[in-house]
Amino acid sequence: MELRNSASRHLPFIQLATATIAFASGSVAVLETFPRQPLFELQFIYSTVVFFAQMAPAFGLVGLLLIPVTLHGPGWRQWVFVGSVLLASAGLSGGLWVISLVGRAS
Repeated sequence: MELRNSASRHLPFIQLATATIAFASGSVAVLETFPRQPLFELQFIYSTVVFFAQMAPAFGLVGLLLIPVTLHGPGWRQWVFVGSVLLASAGLSGGLWVISLVGRAS
């Protein structure tokens, strides 16, 4: 699908934004599982780790579902596409990993 009109030209940025949100929330969820001196109170960590772990796969899946729309973008959009796919995949897998850890722990 060619990105011809001005509204669809913003799709790579939407994909990059959702992929970045997925990667950030997946990273936070994964980092909260490491045993170390916590940066925040433990109750805050326990209450947010599930939220971030659920948010990461949701945004990662949306970022990956935008692949067919942004796949054939010309020029710089190809680099945005590659970065978005990598970030969305990392966020999706990180969130799913933390959800599996939480599921086994409870």
